[in-house]
Formats: sequence, C-alpha cells, structure tokens
Amino acid sequence: MDSLYKNDKYPEFVQLIFTHVIESIFSLDYKFRVINRRSERQRVLGYINFRKKIIALDIFTEKKREPKSINALLRVIAHEIAHIQKPPYRQLHKGRFINRQHYPAFYTQVTKNVETIKKDVYLQNYFDK
Repeated sequence: MDSLYKNDKYPEFVQLIFTHVIESIFSLDYKFRVINRRSERQRVLGYINFRKKIIALDIFTEKKREPKSINALLRVIAHEIAHIQKPPYRQLHKGRFINRQHYPAFYTQVTKNVETIKKDVYLQNYFDK
C-alpha cells in the first residue's frame, strides 16, 4: 500500500475510491476533480459545485505536497456529500439575511455519512478500529 502513495497512480486511486463512494454507496452522479493549489495559503480541503455537479478535493498535504491519507479524504467526501443532503439556506438573523452552510443538522448528517462509509466492506479498512 505504501508504494501506491509514492507513485503517479495516487490520483487515479483516489478517483476509484471517490467513484465507489459516490455511485455505490450514495447513488449520486457527481464528478471528481483534484484541486490544483497555487499557493500554500489556500486551506481548502474540498468544495462542491452544484451547477456543474463537481466535487473537488485537495489530495495532497499543504507543506510537503505528500498524499493525504485515505481516511482524511473519505471524511472530506462525506462532508461534501452532506452539502447535497442538507443544502445551505438563507436565514434572517438580527435583521439581516445570512447564509447557513454549516449548522448542527448538517454536522449530524456528516457523522451519518461517515458511519455509512465505515460499513462498506472495501473501505472499512481505512478507518481506525
């Protein structure tokens, strides 16, 4: 497994895992894209584009540009899928409208998604026991 992290096949491996999670477990039709980081100040782990149906992930660490663990990537995928399941909404707060993207029900959904991924036969080995 360590040799997979050190060669050029790592993005393809992440693509396979992403496809398995999106299609087999959650039955969604979103595409995968790798974030090409331009500066080290950018701290985005992933984002979702609802119109183009794209989920983008940063698969390398910030400083040393080493591949991230599959566990971390699966948790980011669970977070981005929760944005589909519990979409952001506008709320009137202190006389102004605010956009609620992360709220308690959202984080409950993220936890449920992680538990669903942990139950998968192929992916349960990437989580700590």
